Amino acid sequence: MPDYSISRSGVIPHGSTITLLGDIAPSGSNYLIKGAPQFPYGDATWQPDHLSISPTMGGAGASVTNPINLDEPAPAWVHETLNDQNDPGSNKIYTQRILADELYPYCVRPDMRLRDTLSGQNVANYVLVQLSSRMQTGAQGGILNVPFVNRFVPTVEVDFRLWIETVIEDGKEILQLQYEQIIFFEFDFGNDGGTTSWPHIQVNTLRKIEDIPADQRKIIEEEFFNAPSAMSMTTPASISERINPPSGCPYHKE
Repeated sequence: MPDYSISRSGVIPHGSTITLLGDIAPSGSNYLIKGAPQFPYGDATWQPDHLSISPTMGGAGASVTNPINLDEPAPAWVHETLNDQNDPGSNKIYTQRILADELYPYCVRPDMRLRDTLSGQNVANYVLVQLSSRMQTGAQGGILNVPFVNRFVPTVEVDFRLWIETVIEDGKEILQLQYEQIIFFEFDFGNDGGTTSWPHIQVNTLRKIEDIPADQRKIIEEEFFNAPSAMSMTTPASISERINPPSGCPYHKE
């Protein structure tokens, strides 16, 4: 029997094809896990496996034993001019811009956005699916890059976590999907002449459109669809509308 039951395949537009393998991850003997997914707080947020800063990038001069608490403001050095005296080895200057970004701390650890989205929700249970292109043992997925990408910036690994959650809202059950996808690019540069592994992380929280609160749904329709009064996101578009989408469609701008 294979040691996986779920596979995912796809194409990254710049020239990589992926196959991920994995399974539903149990908690003990339970695959349907009660409560909400658990994410860390405080010093425990500094976990290299989920940061947009990898150890090969200098790790911002931090580590698991000497962490940066991402639930607190960024360290003072983030807003200083760094040099060889206050940043020997350039471990901090390499990643300073990431920590100084206005989206901090989400720019450093994107899955904190998933954590904070859940903080005001009543999650009854969830299922966790974990997939990877590089398994520790057993059957393996893989990545195939076109020659140009393989030579200059190869994609070497993809890790994927997906939570299917049951949220209780206004007395009814709503299905919600959250995911974290980490794609590792490798650049052949670095202060020591070695290879830099650059995590490219994507996270999102998704619901069916009918399960989004009316006020938020109205904003989405106005912002992204500019739909005529007779058309809404919950009403299927006619064939003519699919061929000639409304002028406000973000993918058909004039």
